[in-house]
Amino acid sequence: MSKKVYSATVTPLLADGSLDTNGLKNILERNIRHGLDGVFLLGSMGEWGSFDQGFKKELVRHCVDCAGKRLELLVGINATSLGLSLKIMESYADLAFDSYVFMLPGRTSSLDPVKSILRVLDASDRSVYYYHCPPNNNINLSLDDFAKIMAHPKLKGITNSASNMWLRRELICLKRERGFSTLLLEGQEWATDEAMIVGYDGMLCGMGALASKVMVGIARAVDAGQIAEAVRLQNIFIDIFHGVYGIDLATVWSGQKFALQKLGLIASPLTLAQEMSTLDAAAKQRIETCLKQYQKELD
Repeated sequence: MSKKVYSATVTPLLADGSLDTNGLKNILERNIRHGLDGVFLLGSMGEWGSFDQGFKKELVRHCVDCAGKRLELLVGINATSLGLSLKIMESYADLAFDSYVFMLPGRTSSLDPVKSILRVLDASDRSVYYYHCPPNNNINLSLDDFAKIMAHPKLKGITNSASNMWLRRELICLKRERGFSTLLLEGQEWATDEAMIVGYDGMLCGMGALASKVMVGIARAVDAGQIAEAVRLQNIFIDIFHGVYGIDLATVWSGQKFALQKLGLIASPLTLAQEMSTLDAAAKQRIETCLKQYQKELD
């Protein structure tokens, strides 16, 4: 399959807040069975801001041990400052995963964003993906900015979660015109089919722990030129998104973890990034109905 499919995975926890190592293995094995190319650890969906560095290293180490070379492992180095991201990156140097994922911190300083990204790329001991997500950090880059970072040999990919169709097409044009090898990945669940149809190299989405089979199906359909099938699966993907997260996204973390628990994959729906009260009786009923409706697709 030429299109790449990555999961921005959840971090499963036991009821006491410790790492659910069995749940982590279950998710990875299921992702491998579904044909996923890789897993992104410790992004926003992975609750990176909720854990200390010792916990994070334990998580990454378990994933390396479980997945081996069967999955490409991407590890987030998000932090509240560039300096902290660089320190986190340095602390991972002894672990055998594939790539870092870097997102610029929010606008709490006047550091130049391109210089910051280039500092990470220069300092890295392996390839890097840049996570472009203005809804999270309110930082936009110009096309000239993108060209500067795409020219760096350590930049392997860009995940674009800007919800900006203009930028999507312009990055495709920029890559083609300059001959860049940077992978372009769609980060918004609602747009994976159209992004890959027009030329994106794949997707990296936060629903991947639960819906990896559907995601891979969309990519395979696009690869085969089966556009109607890709659109059909994309619509199912959006239905699952609504059923688990809620139309208002009120159960993003708690909902997906509850769904994974109901499928017998993880021990607890505990999330530290969202109030557990969001998982009320109505939300549980909505999620259970969604799981029943799409039992075959979720497998």
